[in-house]
Amino acid sequence: MIMRFFSLTVLALLLFSCAEEKAAESTPAAAIIDQLKAEYAPDKRVARWFIQDELEQGQVVLRGETNLPEAKAALLEQLQQQEINYIDSIELLPSANLEGKLYGLVNVSVANIRSEDKHWGEMASQVLLGTPLKIMKKVREGWYYVQSPDGYLGYLDQGAITLLDEMAFRSWQQAPKVIYWKDFGFSTLLPDNNSQRISDLVIGALLKKGVSNSQHTEVIYPDGRTAFVPTQDLETMEGWLDQASVEPDDLIATAKRFVGRPYLWGGTSGKGMDCSGFTKTVFYLHGMILQRDASQQVHTGIEVKTDSTLAGLQKGDFLFFGRITEEQKEKITHVGIYMGDGLFIHSGDDNPGIRIQSLKPGTPNFAPHRLASLMRARRMWAEPGKHDVQLIKDSEFYSLAVLD
Repeated sequence: MIMRFFSLTVLALLLFSCAEEKAAESTPAAAIIDQLKAEYAPDKRVARWFIQDELEQGQVVLRGETNLPEAKAALLEQLQQQEINYIDSIELLPSANLEGKLYGLVNVSVANIRSEDKHWGEMASQVLLGTPLKIMKKVREGWYYVQSPDGYLGYLDQGAITLLDEMAFRSWQQAPKVIYWKDFGFSTLLPDNNSQRISDLVIGALLKKGVSNSQHTEVIYPDGRTAFVPTQDLETMEGWLDQASVEPDDLIATAKRFVGRPYLWGGTSGKGMDCSGFTKTVFYLHGMILQRDASQQVHTGIEVKTDSTLAGLQKGDFLFFGRITEEQKEKITHVGIYMGDGLFIHSGDDNPGIRIQSLKPGTPNFAPHRLASLMRARRMWAEPGKHDVQLIKDSEFYSLAVLD
């Protein structure tokens, strides 16, 4: 027993000694790496900065990956300025293992972006049929690390996307496209609604446009499949974006189309949405790209002063809810859209789906916990194209002109 105790004690001392030695081996590049991470990649949801540094024979060896070329350049420049010898083994994404297939198009009605390269990984977001993606790297067989138009990074299974090289992607950008404008439906093999179904469709899906008449329009999927959709359920992409309204009443009318849909963590489609997925989807249907999460959206748009009186709010404003914590001054956990007269529409995990509630005591559907947790308000609709509210037609993901 005494010998066992002695052995365990020695082992613990050795481990502690190794840990101290490892901590003492911190390289002269460590502080620079941390500083640049804080500057260029404070939000890992939209920026990849995974850099490791080790000392090998008197040199700093840099390993890892980033999708931020300017941050990597700044790192190497600072190392040179401080006369620190280094070996650069940092991979700049997109990865060379993609062999030129740097773009992708979602090939299913709704694809789930996950926080890990596993089907059982947490669902972080969703992307709709026809959504353009940047492919960052092939993680392993059947899985890719991708970036969506809102900047979100995550993992997508190969079956959900069609990979494209730059020429094919530019061709897709230039091709006439249609947006599906009905809540739900199907494409069919023949121009007959009773024909064999090809796939399901949800509002917001984008497809290339083929031959068309007053009854049916041929659509082409990213993988080349062809199908037919009732013409009345479609709008040309050009017409959609040209006529996209940012009027609050129109935004609210679109939001109300989703009342009763289920809450779904990570959801951004008509099949189910979380709070920020709901607000993001409403604005997408009006030609705008918002950041993915409520904690990101709260930093976009124009600030609106508000309090429990709701003074200063206008229809269409975003309401942000949260709490004050010991660790951070403010933690935003929820978002909804103000409808006027104390009403707001939102998707909450405490709701039976997307619903309309009130912030005025004594009124029907009053939500006291929401009033108590109301923290901030932002106006996204007032100046689209500014304040990090991007227009789809100005996005390099969608617009050939922007890439040129």
